[in-house]
Amino acid sequence: MEFRLVFTAVVILIILFPHIRWFSKRLILKNKIKKLCIRNSYIIYPTHKLWFLGSKSSKNCDFYIETENQIFSVKLFGVLRRNSYLIFKEEGGYFIRGLLALVSRGWAHILTFEGKLKQLPVYNFKYKYMNEWENKSIRQILLVNPVPMDFRYQTKHGCEINISAGEFIKGMEINSLSNFLKVLK
Repeated sequence: MEFRLVFTAVVILIILFPHIRWFSKRLILKNKIKKLCIRNSYIIYPTHKLWFLGSKSSKNCDFYIETENQIFSVKLFGVLRRNSYLIFKEEGGYFIRGLLALVSRGWAHILTFEGKLKQLPVYNFKYKYMNEWENKSIRQILLVNPVPMDFRYQTKHGCEINISAGEFIKGMEINSLSNFLKVLK
């Protein structure tokens, strides 16, 4: 009886771990962004109450940060598992490639699992946009948090190119939290 209970608890923990990680990373994101905004006298404008829990499927941006000369319109996009690649396709979709390493007696083999191809929504980066911001330049940020191991861009012919934080895809600047905080400083 005890074995089943322990086994069930371990299985539940393994299943929930990515979600717990995701939630804790988002709480860290919220605190770091708020601290940086206070320190630099920037103003943060959430577009909904739980702005830091924004999902990749909702089409509206999650928050704005107003600096002296710019408005950062930010849409949150998260990946559950760190051991994966986020791959954007030239045609506008994306998928996640998961990795699983099998190690035994001095050898290792990496298995890859292709996720389902999903259409990247056309995000509304001017949701609840204020007229007072018209004189400032706007930067459309797709903030990936938690981040995967790597970002890639796949062409129509199947070639994959590594992309780094700060590069543009479909008019959006792809960023990780650490790179975004550097840009804000």
